[in-house]
Order: sequence, then C-alpha cells, then structure tokens
Amino acid sequence: MKITTVETIVVNMPMLIEGPVLPQQGGRPRTRMDTLLVRVDTDAGVSGWGEGFGHRIFPATKAAIDTLVGPAVIGRDPTAIGALADERQRALAGVGRNGPAMYALSAIDIALWDIAGKLAGLPLYRLLGGAARNPGRALRR
Repeated sequence: MKITTVETIVVNMPMLIEGPVLPQQGGRPRTRMDTLLVRVDTDAGVSGWGEGFGHRIFPATKAAIDTLVGPAVIGRDPTAIGALADERQRALAGVGRNGPAMYALSAIDIALWDIAGKLAGLPLYRLLGGAARNPGRALRR
C-alpha cells in the first residue's frame, strides 16, 4: 500500500463574540477560527484525516505540507509511521523543531494513525497500547 495524495483543506469558522471589545491576536481582531485539515489517501482506498495547528499561522503550516512534507510522503508506505516521522524530522531539522514545520509533521502523523486504526479495525488507544479504563468504585464518606 502506498500514499497517493496529501490534501490540505482550510476551514474558516466565524467566531460570534458578544461585547464591546473583540479579542485580539497578532494586533488584529479575532473574528474567526481557522483550522487546517489534512487528508492522506492511499492506493488501497483508505484515507486518514489529520489536523494541523490553525489560528493565524495556518497559511505557513499549509505551505509546509503542500511543498515539503506532503510531496515527500507520496509513494511511501502509510503504515511505516515511525520511520516516516523520523525521516521527515531529520529532513526538516534545519527549520527548527517548532512552529509550522512541526505542525505539518503532526498533521501527517495524525492522518497516518487514522489510517492505521482503520486498517486494523481498532480504536487508536488500542493501537497505542492502552486499555479501556476501569472506572473503579467511588468512595463514599
């Protein structure tokens, strides 16, 4: 199985805020919530969804996915999550380990884990080694 496409989708949602003063971000009124979604498709017909950090920095994260991270994973095995993450982190080491480059890597990573869960037919917590929580008994006093 191979990755065939990596698509970025920007979702802009209005923020309805009551009151005389709008919250500011970067010196501008914040009137919407921006979210960057990432869809990774495979040649087996399985797609995974991830989310790249949005807010005002989403254009840079989108550019990192569209030009650096996305093209580098096309044709690769989507189940090799650790190897892909390690390789991409090393390739992007020159741009730092924070900000849009890391948001881009995280978005792809989330989408690959989504694919892994779908292929295994398991919830993600099971793939990561977790078990259902035992709620235990509440203590009464």
